[in-house]
Amino acid sequence: MLNESAKPQPPKPVTTIKTEQQISSIRFSPDGKRLFAAGRDGKIHCWDLSQPQLVEEPTEAGKKNSKPPDPVFPELPPLTGHDGWVSQIALHPKSPHLFSADTWGRLIGWSLTEEAPKPVWNVPAAHDGWVRQIALSADGERLATCGLDKTIRLWSTTDGKKLQEIVGQGEDVYSIAFHPDGKSLVAGDLKGIVKQWDLAEGKAVREFDAKILYLLSFIQDVGGVRVLAFDREGKTLAVAGAKPASGGFVEALPLVKFINWADGAEVQTLNIGEKTEGFVHELSFHPDGYWIGVCSGQPGRGRYFFHRVGEPQPFFTGDKQMPNCHSIALHPSGERLAVISNAGTSGQMKSKAREGIYPGNSSPIHIFDLPKVTA
Repeated sequence: MLNESAKPQPPKPVTTIKTEQQISSIRFSPDGKRLFAAGRDGKIHCWDLSQPQLVEEPTEAGKKNSKPPDPVFPELPPLTGHDGWVSQIALHPKSPHLFSADTWGRLIGWSLTEEAPKPVWNVPAAHDGWVRQIALSADGERLATCGLDKTIRLWSTTDGKKLQEIVGQGEDVYSIAFHPDGKSLVAGDLKGIVKQWDLAEGKAVREFDAKILYLLSFIQDVGGVRVLAFDREGKTLAVAGAKPASGGFVEALPLVKFINWADGAEVQTLNIGEKTEGFVHELSFHPDGYWIGVCSGQPGRGRYFFHRVGEPQPFFTGDKQMPNCHSIALHPSGERLAVISNAGTSGQMKSKAREGIYPGNSSPIHIFDLPKVTA
């Protein structure tokens, strides 16, 4: 257990990037100079973090602004070419390439070397429908995808050629993750089953029970394994989603199961908040040895949190500061964090339908500095 003095202090707000659309996923470039966002407007948005502009907030005439100016990062032209929502993005760990997938099944590989990035390959029907998640192998040579069509596919990041197809998970596949050694892949589905797939054999070699993340409510399937993630060395597997309490207007308690990869034994089950907090949407392992996660459920609920495995509860949560959190991005340095949350009262923008305008939601991107932790 970490001493109180060694735990990270509360994140320090740097700035907030305002958006006009809802965002599904955010990622820093490997050099940390750009931030990419998967938009539900079918575009990939990008901000240049290398040249921040300092802009002071307006004040009343004759009054001095005591608040230091916030940095504003210029937005670059978006990447276009998707049909539906851009559901997931990933950045190659070694070369300037980005990979993106959408809710219509399209998968695109982009080169970021030019001022105006262009696709280097494009697979219009990588899956039959929604691509739920994408994952990169540690060496960056293979891209894994999973989706609504109950299949898992592996692709060459160089040319988009399909390398392997895995069928047999059984249900809508919600989440995937490569083990750091690159020899196996884990996949989680709607019914709460996690399977370890040996990639050389193309066979399932182990199964983990996460049925607590699923509920059949009358005729409605609720839940699913929404997140799978490994720590840096691949010793711990995190399996996350929520423990659903009801269907319809879903009530669910965010939940993470931490599993010892060597023997498959459960190390800890972590419940976060209350049953209205919803699903854990993303987890990222910090080099200092703790997990950062986000959850979101009913409007105005959800949070971001920091947790070290073995401690009874997260040692920091954003609580009500930023509800409806959906994605996080950890800067390559480990010193900065980006979190997206939905804007508006109770997580929703107010309707202006009477004026003939019905705006969608938006997802501000909150940037924080993270203090260094010493054990």
